[in-house]
Amino acid sequence: MEKKLIAGKKSLYPTNAIINKNFIIRVLENPKENPVKNTKLRTANTVSKLINDEKLKTKLFAKVLNGQKYKYTFLIRNRLRIDFCSK
Repeated sequence: MEKKLIAGKKSLYPTNAIINKNFIIRVLENPKENPVKNTKLRTANTVSKLINDEKLKTKLFAKVLNGQKYKYTFLIRNRLRIDFCSK
């Protein structure tokens, strides 16, 4: 039995693919009510659906990709806390 390698499908959102490859994303919903230990790991596609604002999403992703820091934390409308940690 020979195993054949199948080429992967190209992503429709290359920015999200780069972020998923290089960062771990933790999301905490309602940070005032929930403790920090209730964070959940998310993908860049899920985060863009949670943000639901194209300009804001583009601004955040550009800051993360072009920045030099190890970790970025964003608080969005007092309902989402998003941490981007580089791998």
